[in-house]
Amino acid sequence: MSSTRKVVSIRPFYRTTYAYQKLHICKRCGQYTCLWEDQCTSCGRSTLVTVEEKASSRVKRRMVRDVFLVLLIGAAATYFGETLDQSMIAATVTLLLLGGLIFMQQRSFQVEQRREMRQLLRLDEEIIRQGINRNWALVAEARKEDEALAYEMLREIGSLIYNDRIRLQQIALLQSFVLRSDMDLQLKPLLLQNFERLLAEYIGEIARLKPELIREDAIRYIATYEVHILQLHNGIQILTSVASAAVRKSKYIELFPSLITRYARFMPKDRFMRLYHTIERYPTKARGGLAESVGRVYNEKYRDQYADVRG
Repeated sequence: MSSTRKVVSIRPFYRTTYAYQKLHICKRCGQYTCLWEDQCTSCGRSTLVTVEEKASSRVKRRMVRDVFLVLLIGAAATYFGETLDQSMIAATVTLLLLGGLIFMQQRSFQVEQRREMRQLLRLDEEIIRQGINRNWALVAEARKEDEALAYEMLREIGSLIYNDRIRLQQIALLQSFVLRSDMDLQLKPLLLQNFERLLAEYIGEIARLKPELIREDAIRYIATYEVHILQLHNGIQILTSVASAAVRKSKYIELFPSLITRYARFMPKDRFMRLYHTIERYPTKARGGLAESVGRVYNEKYRDQYADVRG
């Protein structure tokens, strides 16, 4: 299978604190996109801004309007003052009101921006959905020319739309690439509810290349569908790789003793010895006969080696 895979370069994924920060809106036509486009695909104008910038712009316009209104009223009061004293008082009050208003606006700007942004996202929910669907439609065209680009587009869309179809498309593309440990790969956002061969194989490959990405949810997926995975031609390798990655943390050893017990014998020596020493240090973590099973494997495969070293 690896001989048919493509060698590609995948750009690092730009992670945002909130999913909505991936969205851009066109100032001209109001359409949304979650891709890194220079021009709006709807109207063709180079007028795309982030949702935060759009919300900030609206708040600033509202604040400028309020300042202008106070200035207008103050100027009128000053102009129509019957005496010089009245005009001076009106001007002074206007300046004080302006100062207080500007101070309060500066203090409340971020709060108002967040409120405006929430309102914008709520009111434009259907337009946002249409924009993301338009982005999704572009993936099919991109895939014909550049599969790596198509994957990157799906990765952006998948950060906003939690859809198994999008996840499967990403996994299928990833499994057509030659994956490397220096790639910015993901796992958690791609996990599915049901068994999929491509996902199981991808998890096995991630366990080998980037074991730090193998966490409780991925191990649980593999443990849940162990019987299905064993029917695959490389099922033992997948299960062994995931079990080997799981021994990085004592928490996983405690949570998945049965899985680790069944595949401890097939682990690389360094992974097995890590498991062995972890159980030595934290015997209470080894439940369900794990300690006994690991002890037997150690005696069969490694005891004599370590006895020779000590001797």
